[in-house]
Amino acid sequence: MTLSIGKVAKLFGISTETLRYYEQAGFLSPKKNRENGYREYDFEDLFLLTDLLFYRDIGIPIKDIQSIFGGMEVDEVSDLISEKKQEIHAKIERLTDSLTKLENWEQMHRESIEYLGRFDIRPMPVALRRKTSYDDYAKMLATFRRDARTEQDLAFFLTFSFFCDFSEGEDPELHRYISLDKSVAKNLPFEFVSTGLVEESAPRCLFTVVRYKHDARQMLTPLLEYAREQRLPLTGQIYGRQSIVYYGAEPAQEYYRIYALLSAEE
Repeated sequence: MTLSIGKVAKLFGISTETLRYYEQAGFLSPKKNRENGYREYDFEDLFLLTDLLFYRDIGIPIKDIQSIFGGMEVDEVSDLISEKKQEIHAKIERLTDSLTKLENWEQMHRESIEYLGRFDIRPMPVALRRKTSYDDYAKMLATFRRDARTEQDLAFFLTFSFFCDFSEGEDPELHRYISLDKSVAKNLPFEFVSTGLVEESAPRCLFTVVRYKHDARQMLTPLLEYAREQRLPLTGQIYGRQSIVYYGAEPAQEYYRIYALLSAEE
């Protein structure tokens, strides 16, 4: 009994183009009907196709399948299976890591939209910056790569940040810098181990989200007014960490999570 290419394609749920590709690659050699020239697949073709599709389903590359069909030794096939298992485990880890990053990003993104112009009392999550200065970005990056011991790609955790201190005057200097933001590292294998970095955190802060402006007072006036109305004792120290960038405007609009430190006497 033989089957036409259309019937074989339907039987296995693949396209006729795929069958022709496997024939060109040397896996299948269907006979051709002398009268009409149509391909005819016999039991041997179906047997080979079944194995071929099995190998493809578990991710074995064509070149390795060609080696198996070419007479690869049984112990070599065992080694190939082990190698492919390791590759799949590594891929699962990468995809799991990516999914966690997306979940953390989604949470921060939604929160930033929700708290734009709204307020809350919460801790400031841990972040790291260089000990010696705020403003030298190149040295900050070099310090992070040297002192943050992690297998993770640092790019995901690098966050543009700023600091200002209203206790120093009515128009404080706005220091912009890069930090490693632990709040985006939730459920990720990321250990913050450092020698050249200083930790930023606080147990209680007035939290909100603002659109970034170079003028600190103009940017933070709504927060300062809210604290005054609610009689919240701010220390004057305020930290900002970037959460959203809107590229539909020129220039791009930055939005920051704001943590205004509250004094312990409240």
